[in-house]
Amino acid sequence: MNLLDDLNEIQREIVTDTEGAVLVLAGAGSGKTRVLTRRVAYLVSEKHVPGYNILAITFTNKATAEMKERLNVLLGENNGVWVSTFHSLAARILRKFASDIGYGANFSIYDEADSKRVITKALRELHLDGSAIKDSVREHISKAKNFGFNPDEYYAEINGDNEHAEDIRRVFERYEELLVTSNAMDFDDLLHKLKFLFENSPEAIGYCRNRFRYVHVDEFQDTNKVQYELVKMIAADSGNIFVVGDDDQSIYGWRGAEIGNILNFDKEFPDAKVYKLTENYRSTSTILECANNVIRNNSQRHGKELFTKRTGGVRVEYLSASGDHDESEWVVSKIGYLIRYNGYRPSDFAILVRANSLTRLFEQKLGEARLAYKVLGGFKFFDRKEIQDVLAYMRMIANSRDNEAVERIVNFPARGIGDVTVNNISAFARQQALSLFDVMLEINKYESELGPRVVKKVEDFRALVSDLVAHSAEPLYAFTKYLVDRVGFEQYYTSSGDEEDYSRWENIKEFLAFVREYEEKNEGASVNNFLESVSLVRERSDELDDNDKITVATMHAVKGLEFKVVFIVACEEEIFPSAQAIKNNDVEEERRVMYVAITRAQERLYITNAQRRFRFNRVEYSMPSRFIEESKGSAGDSYGAFGARARYLNGLGDRPSFMGSPVSEASRIRHSAATAPAPKKQAAPVPAKDLSGFVGGAKVVHPRYGEGTILVVLGSGSDTTATVAFPNLGVKKFILALAPLTLKKE
Repeated sequence: MNLLDDLNEIQREIVTDTEGAVLVLAGAGSGKTRVLTRRVAYLVSEKHVPGYNILAITFTNKATAEMKERLNVLLGENNGVWVSTFHSLAARILRKFASDIGYGANFSIYDEADSKRVITKALRELHLDGSAIKDSVREHISKAKNFGFNPDEYYAEINGDNEHAEDIRRVFERYEELLVTSNAMDFDDLLHKLKFLFENSPEAIGYCRNRFRYVHVDEFQDTNKVQYELVKMIAADSGNIFVVGDDDQSIYGWRGAEIGNILNFDKEFPDAKVYKLTENYRSTSTILECANNVIRNNSQRHGKELFTKRTGGVRVEYLSASGDHDESEWVVSKIGYLIRYNGYRPSDFAILVRANSLTRLFEQKLGEARLAYKVLGGFKFFDRKEIQDVLAYMRMIANSRDNEAVERIVNFPARGIGDVTVNNISAFARQQALSLFDVMLEINKYESELGPRVVKKVEDFRALVSDLVAHSAEPLYAFTKYLVDRVGFEQYYTSSGDEEDYSRWENIKEFLAFVREYEEKNEGASVNNFLESVSLVRERSDELDDNDKITVATMHAVKGLEFKVVFIVACEEEIFPSAQAIKNNDVEEERRVMYVAITRAQERLYITNAQRRFRFNRVEYSMPSRFIEESKGSAGDSYGAFGARARYLNGLGDRPSFMGSPVSEASRIRHSAATAPAPKKQAAPVPAKDLSGFVGGAKVVHPRYGEGTILVVLGSGSDTTATVAFPNLGVKKFILALAPLTLKKE
């Protein structure tokens, strides 16, 4: 086949521009993988560059496999092109030159569990195993390595901001010594040590520069500081560096990705040629207009607008439900309707949330509707480890003979009760025809048989079990809340500073909300009743397990995927954008997450929010996310992709009757929609609102709420928010650029 035949004009230009530095800004669904693969193939087949001299770096094993497969079709197998992830590349180069930095070529690569054991040893040796840093030091070490810092450099970075900086430095230093002694590297080391190798081994960097005359990097917006440095070092001689990515899809800043790498590439390489791929082959024009409307509110970006030559398309819909149950019921009902009457399959749908703690209610409603689903990039809510751990504690109290439950949590959180101790107690329990629970509850009685050392190790757990038994007669929610507090789940999951750990704690808070909700519907329910209900819910979802499932996922988990129908749910201020992002004035990355979510949709897009949400064991009243209003476009086109024919519906209006349980008339859903507009020019920008007078203490007037006083102003630019107190109405929060607030005239 001719490599250029099925490419559009700009794609052909990119493929044939083979020399020097090239930046390709590839919008969502614009065919970037095809362009990258064809460029490599063009170099080999048309420019006669040996595959041996070409390097293509991807971010995932899946992307690597896909690119290799495409190149095998285009060039044949054994084409010599080196396609790999950053970490795979690093491991191969490091093994070749390991001796140059004091390692053997057979060095071990430690996984997370191995790394934790070495850190525990370092903490113990330094007598810091009981210190405040024991749960967070691994996160610090990983962060340091991703930024290319050694122990002393990282100490200099955090000293003054972290009172434990010196202890972190000492553990980091000892951890590194233990790794070297064991001829081992952890996963973060692969990049860190490769950079060190390049800086200290002329032979190693010379080998890479001579071999890789053409360097390609996919998903460049996701590179961190060390990865970018490695790429520049390899391409330093040839100057042939080709990077492709989308600054509007840079959503991994929380794990070290530097959006500045792609934003400043043409400054780093002044002669770089910059191309923009903006023709989208995935989504309808209405969906793309919605995406463009949102992302143009960001200031840190290379400006570009997605477009498609496809005409028509189903309208984008926005629904504002009075409560979270109304929202989830409507979403599940709509899915059922589209499956029944529009010919969609379950695998065509995705329900996207900002935080995985929000999936629980949607999972529950899908299970009730007997619709098969999968949780992408994670486990179903009740299958998540942290939820299973809480359930295991509850099982242990409800059924003292449940040895598996005891074994699961006897050393979680860690209490120094190792497998050997548990095995010894289990063997003794079997001999005495007792349960593991019974032996541990009365461990002091068996000191002569088990020994004082075992009794001492188990004492804390025995005290915990005694306290839980003493409170087990309390109402279901009160007991579960006590259990969570007494075990110390919050301290365990929030002390590390790891975002994933904090997300696990949010899941436990959502679990508590579920327990309270269950108790309200089942007055007098026992722990056993609750556990039985949970088991049946899990069993129902397993019965429906097949290959055709609805996807429930966080927005981060679906990057790179596409679905015919997408529901973006729970779009509320302090959920999306998150409270942390608003507090840290980092809304732009949240807006990029919204852009990624919108551009997953091919045919239909629904955006929903709830005015009231029962979350983390309390009712929260929320404002719709600013992203909803932004998605409708400028003031000159107030409904944008949603059109001007907005209408208000009582109840669920045109809600299909799939669920068979209509929501009460009190539910109010605002439903905005429009047929696909013809492509049009962007409306002239509306003059920015002067926010200089909106300061704490200022008097303001709202057309509905009347006169109020500003309590606090946060953020900047279009993301500035004001919290306002209104007499007799309470406190309300506004996005100043959008709210109809005016300063009171004196």
